[in-house]
Amino acid sequence: MLGQAVDLGGGVFKKRLGKNRFRSIILAKGGRNWVYEYLFAKEDLDNISVSDLANFRKLARSYEGLTDREIVELSANQDWVEIFE
Repeated sequence: MLGQAVDLGGGVFKKRLGKNRFRSIILAKGGRNWVYEYLFAKEDLDNISVSDLANFRKLARSYEGLTDREIVELSANQDWVEIFE
């Protein structure tokens, strides 16, 4: 939100981590949740593919439709882990 991530469109953001050595793909469609979906080292992968981006956009849309109850269940089952700042 503070300009520290690149908006790839469709609720997909790319953020640099670890002194620019790592990247994360964050899904944030709908503004309710920010989901760190994919982490990778810059030395291993320069960028995600066009097809990966399309799939991340689809996933962001599906996350947007989750109810509060479904999000609680994802956390309870440890499919999602909440990160506190």
